[in-house]
Amino acid sequence: MTDRPILRLPNPSITDRLKARQDKRRRPKGVGRQGQGARLGGQFKRLEEAFRGENPDFLLRQDPAGIAPERALVFESILPIQNFQKAAARIGFELLIEDRIDDDYEIPEELVDENVENAQPMLYATMPTDADLRRLLQMWNAYQRGDDPERGLAPWWNLFGMLADIRVWGPQDRLTPEARTELSYRLSDDDTAPIRLELELWPTANADQRARWLIDTRARVESFGGRIVDARSINETGFIYEAVLVEMPSLAVREMLDNPFAPNGLASIEGLQFVLPQTVGQSLPDVSDGEPQLPFQDLRPFDAEAPIKVVLLDGTPIAGHPALDGGVIIEDVHDIVRLSQVAHRRHATSMASLMLRGDLLADGAPMPNGRVLAIPVLVDQERDAISPNDRLFVDIVHVALARAFLGENALAPEAYLVNFSIGVKGAHFAGRISSLARLLDWWADQQGILFHVSAGNVSEDLTIPNMTATAFEDASAEERRGHIEEAQRNTRHKRTLMAPSEAMNVITVGAASLDETAPAAPAAAGTIPVHEDDEITPALSSAIGLGAFRSIKPDFLATSGEHEVRAMPGADHVRLSVLGQTQRTGLNVATVQRGSPSTYRARGTSCANAMASRASLFAISALSETDGPYDGIDLTTRDQALITKALSVNASRWPDAAITRYRREMVRLAGNHNQAREEICRYYGHGTLNEALMREAPDYGATLVGTGTLRKDQAAIFNVPMPPSLAGERIERSMLVTIAWFSPVLATRARYRLALLEAVAHGHDLLGELIDDDGWALDMKVGQLNKNIIKRGTVWSHRMVHNGPTVPNFGGDKVLPIRVQCRDGSGGGLSPDDDIRFALAVTLEVESETDLDVHAELQERLRVGIRSPGS
Repeated sequence: MTDRPILRLPNPSITDRLKARQDKRRRPKGVGRQGQGARLGGQFKRLEEAFRGENPDFLLRQDPAGIAPERALVFESILPIQNFQKAAARIGFELLIEDRIDDDYEIPEELVDENVENAQPMLYATMPTDADLRRLLQMWNAYQRGDDPERGLAPWWNLFGMLADIRVWGPQDRLTPEARTELSYRLSDDDTAPIRLELELWPTANADQRARWLIDTRARVESFGGRIVDARSINETGFIYEAVLVEMPSLAVREMLDNPFAPNGLASIEGLQFVLPQTVGQSLPDVSDGEPQLPFQDLRPFDAEAPIKVVLLDGTPIAGHPALDGGVIIEDVHDIVRLSQVAHRRHATSMASLMLRGDLLADGAPMPNGRVLAIPVLVDQERDAISPNDRLFVDIVHVALARAFLGENALAPEAYLVNFSIGVKGAHFAGRISSLARLLDWWADQQGILFHVSAGNVSEDLTIPNMTATAFEDASAEERRGHIEEAQRNTRHKRTLMAPSEAMNVITVGAASLDETAPAAPAAAGTIPVHEDDEITPALSSAIGLGAFRSIKPDFLATSGEHEVRAMPGADHVRLSVLGQTQRTGLNVATVQRGSPSTYRARGTSCANAMASRASLFAISALSETDGPYDGIDLTTRDQALITKALSVNASRWPDAAITRYRREMVRLAGNHNQAREEICRYYGHGTLNEALMREAPDYGATLVGTGTLRKDQAAIFNVPMPPSLAGERIERSMLVTIAWFSPVLATRARYRLALLEAVAHGHDLLGELIDDDGWALDMKVGQLNKNIIKRGTVWSHRMVHNGPTVPNFGGDKVLPIRVQCRDGSGGGLSPDDDIRFALAVTLEVESETDLDVHAELQERLRVGIRSPGS
C-alpha cells in the first residue's frame, strides 16, 4: 500500500465535440475532364470496344496486364477522395485497399502545378465484376460529357478529376521489395531445395470468390512442382484472412524473382494480394551455459487460487522451476509442448520469471493477485524458439487467443494482458502493416485486450565507416556518441521495428540498456562503453521506430539489462557488436542449464517487454487495493487494459540523454522541431518507463485517472480540481495528460485507425462563454512532444511545462475542464454506433524543493466533491 495513491476522477459529462478548424491548404487542381480524357481515355475506350463484342470477358483477359472482370483494379489518385468507400459501395464495387502511396511516387508531369507539394497520392484497389466495369464505363462517359453525378456518386467524379493512373494489381504490388530481399536471402543454391512461401489472397467478403482463387492458386503451385502445406481462413467481422503456406523448389522461386511479370508465373496469380516469405515467429534466448545458480530458498510462494491475469504467447516455460512453481499454468492448445526439449525451454521460462518475480536478485517478490497462463506457440530449440514450420503463424496466434478469451470454457476470462515477446524473422517494418499486426489490433479492439509487444532485437552489427577500431576506442565519449548516431541514421532502414510491433492498438516496448544489479565481474577486454555510466539510453540492438502511419513507436523503453558492446575491426570500418552471451550484465532470470533449473543474466527487448508487463500487473493491484482509486470497484478487463495502457505511457519520461540528443538534432536539422522530435521518438518513444509512477503519485505531485465512453463527434468533460495553494505562486511545474483507447481498425482504409481521441482544455470568459485555455489553467506550454506527433496512434500524451514562472491567480474552487473528444480519424470509416471506451491519466507535478502538498490538496477536494464551472 502506498501513501500517495493515484486518485480517481469523477465520472465525466457527455457533450458534443468542438469542431476543428478546416484545413485550408491549397490542393492540386488537376487538368480537368478534357485533359483527363486525353490522358486516360484509351483505357476506357478499350473497355468500351470489348463490351461491344460477343465475348468481352475473353477479349479483356487476353491482355494479362489489362483491365478485366474479377481482376484487381487499382486507381491512383493525387489526392484522397472523401467518402469514396461509400460511393464505391453504392454501385456495388468492393473496395479492398485504400492506401497512401510512398513519398517517392512520381506524379504524372501533366498533373504537376504550383500546389503539388500538398498532393497526397492514394491508391484504391477494387475487385470489379463485369457489371461493375460496365457501370464504371457509364460513369466515365458521363463525366467526360460534363454531366452532373447522380446522388451519392460525386466522389467518383472527384476521383476521375484527380486520377493519376488506372491499372490492374500486378506482380510489382504482390511482391514487395522487402519480400524480394528476404526471399533472396532464404533461397538455396540448390535448385531442387524446397523453400516455403505464404500466399495471401485478397480479403474479399465474397467467400465463394476466395474459394475459387484458392483452387486457382493450388493449380498454379502444383504446376511448378510445389505443394500446399497449410491453408487457413479467418472470417470474422472486421478481420478476414485467407492464406496458404506453400513449399516450392528454389528454382521456381528464383525464376519468379528474376521475372515476376511472367504471364503464368507465381506472382501473376490474379487472386493473390501478396507473395511473402513464410511468417516465422521466433525468439532468441541467451544460450550462455555458465555454472548453474540456485538462489531460490528465500522466494515467497504464489497464491495458488489467484486468477489468471496475463497470457504468455511464447515457447514452453518450465512450470515446475523453483522460481515459477505455482505461478504458471500451461495449456498445450497446439500440441507442441512435446516438441520442445526441457533443456531448451529458456525464453518462455525467462519471460515468465521476469513477469512473476522481476530480477531475481534485485526483486523476487511474487506477482500480486494473479498468475500466468502460458499457451505455447513456438517450439523451443537449442539456439532459438520458432513457430511450427507446417502451420500459418497468424492462424496459430488467432486460435490461441480464441481459446484464451472466447466461449464458456475460455482459459483466461479474467486476463486483460497478453505478453507477446516474439518477432517475425526478417520482417522489419517498411510501411505495410503485417497480417499478424492487424490480427492483434483487431483482437485488442474486439475483446479489450492489452498486448505488450517487444520492439525486436536487431542482430546486425552497427557499422561505422572510415574509422578503425583503435580510433573509435581512443575517441572521447562525445565523439563516439556522434559516430554512433550518424551510423544509426544511415542504416535506419535496416533497424526498424520487427513485426508485429508496428500494430496500432498495442504497447510496443523498446530496450533501455540498464541493469537492476551490479555487474558480476570487471569488464572484459575489448568491450567499450557507448554511453556514460549514469545515462539511460536505448540498447544498441533495440529496433527503432517510427510505427505505422508514423505513430510513436516504441511507446517507451523499459529496463532490459545492460548491453555490452565490442568494437570489431574491419578493412575500412569498425563494427559495434552487442555481446549476446555475457553473464557479466543483464537481468537475473530463471532458466535451465545442463538440464537443471538455474538462473542466468538475460537482456534484450523481450526482457524489457516482460518487465513492462510486470509493472502493469503491479499497477492493477495498486489501483484496487485499500484506499486505491478503485478500491471495492470491479473493473472490467477492458478498463484494466486501458487504464494501465494510459498509465504506462503517462509514467514514461525522456531521460537526460534523450533531451541532450534532441538538442543535438535541433542543431543538425537547423531548428526543425518536428523532425528533431520524430528522430528522438524513433529511439525513446515517450521516454523510459518509471514503474513506480504507474502505482503512485510523484513525490511532489498527483496523478488522477478516469474512464469514459464516447461515440463519433462526442466529448467527455472531466472536471479536474486545481490545488488552491498553487495560485499566484512562483514555482516550476509540469503537466501530463494521456488518453488511451483501442480503435476499431479497417484494413481497407489508408487511415487504418478509425477513431482518434484528443483532449483540449477550456475555460470561461467574463461573460461565461466557453474559450480555449491553451495554458491549461496553469500557464503551461508544449514540452517535449507537440500535438502533431502525438495524434497518430492510439495513445495521446500531451506533455507541458510552465510558460511563465508564476502560476495565475485563481479561486479555491478552481476546476480545469478537460474535454476528451472523439472524431473519425479515417475520413469516413468510423460508425456513429461504435462505442469507444478510453482511459485518461493526468499528472500535475511541481519542483522538488517545496512545502506544497499537491496530492493532499487534490485528494481532499475529490473527497468533499467538486463543482462544475459555473454551477
